[in-house]
Amino acid sequence: MIRHSLVVLAVLASTASAQPGATPPTEPAPQPSDVDLDALVARAEAAAPTIETVARGTFRRARRAISIGPTVGLWSAAFIEPGELDAALTFGIGLETFKVPVMPSMETVRALIQERVKAQLKDRIKAAFSGRPVEPMELDRIAVQVYTEVRDELLGVREVRAKTMERPGYTIGFEANRVFGAERWLGRTRVGIGVWKVSLVLSAAFGRVCRGGTCDDKIKGYIGPEIVAHFLTSKQPRASVLDAFLRFDIQATGRIDGATYDQAVVGVRYLLDVF
Repeated sequence: MIRHSLVVLAVLASTASAQPGATPPTEPAPQPSDVDLDALVARAEAAAPTIETVARGTFRRARRAISIGPTVGLWSAAFIEPGELDAALTFGIGLETFKVPVMPSMETVRALIQERVKAQLKDRIKAAFSGRPVEPMELDRIAVQVYTEVRDELLGVREVRAKTMERPGYTIGFEANRVFGAERWLGRTRVGIGVWKVSLVLSAAFGRVCRGGTCDDKIKGYIGPEIVAHFLTSKQPRASVLDAFLRFDIQATGRIDGATYDQAVVGVRYLLDVF
């Protein structure tokens, strides 16, 4: 009898041990409203390339906003009144600026990105999960994607590229012109402003331009409009500039009937950006 009782107890004990134990309660999956956006943005920022790395290309491009250095050029002129041709070699120094975007500080950029990311992240999370539990890995993927999109948009990463013809800003130059036919020197100043792809320049010069039998060899002043097209010769941050220009010089002083020196000019000028 005792033996049978022991067998029954052993069977009951083994059956009890085979029963599945009670599973501990699991924590509910986080919902979109429970997401810590600050922590999510911080992880996305850490996973994506740094703002400084991405912005470096734009800052390098911003160096192209200014070219300054010595200039050398050559122009040919047709004197309107005497009906003669002449040419000149020029030397000087010039400053040219271009309308290349310059970024704000890194702190400002980072704050703008974080603000925009938080605003877009809420809507993106709600749309992606639509009430179902939020998976942490999926959250991080969405955060990195949104962060990258907003960063690229604000920094203009997709649109930043070097151009041969940047939109000009301001230009100023001082030069000496050696006029071959007249065998004289002219001093010249140029000041201009960019309009679309070209610069509208006002040129003023003074010197002796003595041609023909009515030569009086006095110092004369010249003034006239100039239109300039600028071509940057490199895609590097420091870019020298090749200018092609048309100018109409009007003799402003010492005019004599039959012996004025109004002239139409076409030429090129090279500015070596060395600073």
